[in-house]
Amino acid sequence: MSEKNETTQADESVDSVEFSVVIDDIDADTAAAKADDTAATPADTPDHEVAHADTATSTSSRIDRELRGRRHVALKAYPTFAFNNIILQNRKTGRNVLDNISFDCYNGRTVAIMVDPEDSEQRVGFMAVASGMLYPTSGRVMLKSNDLASFDPSEARAHRLGVVPQQYAIRDDLDAIGNLVYTMDASGRNFLRSKVDIARDLLDQTGFGDGSEQAVENYEALVHTPAGKLREIDRRRLAIARAICCEAQILLLDEPTGGLEAGDASSILTLLTQLARPNRKTADTGRCVIIVTDSEDVADRCDDVFALYD
Repeated sequence: MSEKNETTQADESVDSVEFSVVIDDIDADTAAAKADDTAATPADTPDHEVAHADTATSTSSRIDRELRGRRHVALKAYPTFAFNNIILQNRKTGRNVLDNISFDCYNGRTVAIMVDPEDSEQRVGFMAVASGMLYPTSGRVMLKSNDLASFDPSEARAHRLGVVPQQYAIRDDLDAIGNLVYTMDASGRNFLRSKVDIARDLLDQTGFGDGSEQAVENYEALVHTPAGKLREIDRRRLAIARAICCEAQILLLDEPTGGLEAGDASSILTLLTQLARPNRKTADTGRCVIIVTDSEDVADRCDDVFALYD
């Protein structure tokens, strides 16, 4: 397993933080504390009281030295998404499709999961386990401090995980707005704004219609065109909008640039990077974006890279 960047916790927005304190050696403080301990004990105090006072004073001095000695405070955030020693075994063949896989993914970053281009079982197995559609043979898939298996599958996929598969990512019989409203309705969640308004904002955010002559001439006609008749680049943008319309914290995509021309592929990767990054102007907290791919070019555009094969 390879990794481009091992840790990326500095700018994360996290719910749970653990503090670990590194205590510097401070011999001068230690010596001063010992002198204070001696001076603090009266000469006429009984022996047992002197011993008790020495212990209390020593403990107090030690705590004080530790507090004064703190120089570095490291913040350790729970990963937004993680595989912890995941094994997925094909029970018919006995093969470990996923063999003791571990990695961490953090909010605000794009992560490439490199799969063997000759191993379709590995790709399918990873997507199934990562999306909660299939339980691993052993190990845990973690969403921050929670095991993915502890969530109701519909809750995980309706809110926490936004999945963009290679096929059937959108409904061809519905238009762009209809696809997003349908997904929001199916989630069972309550929305504070009109779903149609949310859908329009998401289409704008994902660049739906960019570069399209039809969008320039009649944008309303474009957003009401059945998805099956859209340009491929707009279908991809619509699929991404659909995956995040229920405020998913994690975006999981299987070859989102597959089959696209170089310029369109680059624009999709740029979009995914933008969606990962927090944006103070729009109050967007960002996402953990995970791209399953066998393309080195796609991996080079991501912040972190993990390979499922040697």
